[in-house]
Amino acid sequence: MTDLVSYVPPHEPADDTLAFAGKAALSAIPVVGPIAAETLAHALDTRQAERQHDFNLKVAYALTEALERLDASLTVEGVVDSDEFVAAISRAQRAAAETASLTKRRRLASAVVNGGSWAPFSTSEREQFTRLVEDFDELHVFLLHYFVDPKAWLDSHGLKDEYERLYMATAGSPLSAVLGVPEEQWRASVDQAVSDLARNGLADIPLRTMMSADGVIASRTNQKGRDFLSFLNERSSASADAPSL
Repeated sequence: MTDLVSYVPPHEPADDTLAFAGKAALSAIPVVGPIAAETLAHALDTRQAERQHDFNLKVAYALTEALERLDASLTVEGVVDSDEFVAAISRAQRAAAETASLTKRRRLASAVVNGGSWAPFSTSEREQFTRLVEDFDELHVFLLHYFVDPKAWLDSHGLKDEYERLYMATAGSPLSAVLGVPEEQWRASVDQAVSDLARNGLADIPLRTMMSADGVIASRTNQKGRDFLSFLNERSSASADAPSL
């Protein structure tokens, strides 16, 4: 199979610098303002071109790897030439240009990879999941990971005491230890994220309902939520890192 990475043209920052130097040499030097503005514009353009190239490489690597797992009849050429791919990558490029999060840019690349009919998701799932990749932040995705199996996450992070010591509590009781901040710091953000997850049908997380210890560590991320994590090509939920709040 052809490697999609070879389709991505190299980013040549030296070309940008030479073009700018030539333009600056033709400019009048006495006025500092216009020169400063040119310098800033050049710096921003160069940085944006670099970020765009990096994102395109993320997409290329991810799609090349994904096609090895999918239908053997699929080819890189067939995917790249499809309207679905062009639409998906155009949308993702815009969103990637607007975020400073490297993790979100990786997830946007995964959305491109899984954004066409070649991927094992329905049309409605692809449309909704692509929108959610753009809308959701680190906390949304982490809560889906954590509530896939709270016990497994707590065990893998040395926090067994957070459920072994409980008799009656809520599903949110361990979150202060999980997120590393007191409840007054995480409550508003988690409440909003949990509401967003429920509204989109990905999880049902009863943060304030009292329950037994077994209920505290019960799975709350449903199958659609798990499918969304698969759409993002996420790693094991038990090893997911908690975000900084």
